[in-house]
Amino acid sequence: MRKCKWLLNCFMLVAAAPLILTACSGDEGSAEDYPNREIEMVIPWDPGGGSDIEGRVVVDHLENTIDESIVVVNIPGVGGTVGMEELLERDANGYNIGQLHEGHIVAHHSGVTQINYDDFVPISSMSASDQILTVSSELGVDSLEEFIEYGQENQINFGGTISGIPRVWVEQLGRELDINYNLVGYEGLGEAIQALAGGHVDAVIADYPSASEFVEAGHMKFIAIGTEERSDAVPDVPTLIESGIDFTMGINRGYVAPGGTDPEIIAILEEKFEEVANSEEFRDEIESLGASVNYMGQEEFTNYLEEQNRIIEEVISSIELD
Repeated sequence: MRKCKWLLNCFMLVAAAPLILTACSGDEGSAEDYPNREIEMVIPWDPGGGSDIEGRVVVDHLENTIDESIVVVNIPGVGGTVGMEELLERDANGYNIGQLHEGHIVAHHSGVTQINYDDFVPISSMSASDQILTVSSELGVDSLEEFIEYGQENQINFGGTISGIPRVWVEQLGRELDINYNLVGYEGLGEAIQALAGGHVDAVIADYPSASEFVEAGHMKFIAIGTEERSDAVPDVPTLIESGIDFTMGINRGYVAPGGTDPEIIAILEEKFEEVANSEEFRDEIESLGASVNYMGQEEFTNYLEEQNRIIEEVISSIELD
């Protein structure tokens, strides 16, 4: 009888062992012992564009701060929506995060995707890229005034993502300048820049990291920047405001996790992102790209996205009514 009881106790201990080990190691998706393995960062754009370049700088510094490997996964397609839709299907456990900016809100209100920023949990905004009106060297214009004159006599073909933020900027800028314009669709800024370099379109609204090498090579020119004051990266390029065009353009690149991610994990990530943002080395590297550090914590970033959602919805509605 004692032998049977001893065997029963042994069996119960063996059966309970996996549960004991799970309890000791911390549940997957909980804040206990997070992070303890590799994290994946989805960048929903092709390699080489401004979003990819800035995102990889963030990842390089975040790895050192969080003391775990972070793997960048580029999942481009349909204005950045393919990657974000895939991210939303991944486990909400803190090991899947992604990059999001205003273009995804445009895609939602344009009917390209059902998902919107509020399907995710915002973590932090990290960097901002000023946007520059960039023209083909073949167009034969050297200033905004010449550009406007040309556009009032000819149609200017802009290259950009139809389902992204370029659609909004082109519509707003075209109306402000009172020019004839058309938007030729490309999958991401990288493709649009290549088209501009090849003379297939006349203009692109670009950020400095994406276009600077082509400008230096003489394929294209920066003629006006969408900032309130001139940028240190391109001090000779006048602002639109200087020319009497009360209009600014910029992208804030932030990071999110799938909805349902543990708030304690989000708080850990927010703290680590903030630590990176406060790093002088990170700031120097971002500024060397012609971008700027624009840190917003979870609450501020969420409020910012809510406001952008309202503005973009209004703009898209007005475009569709025309």
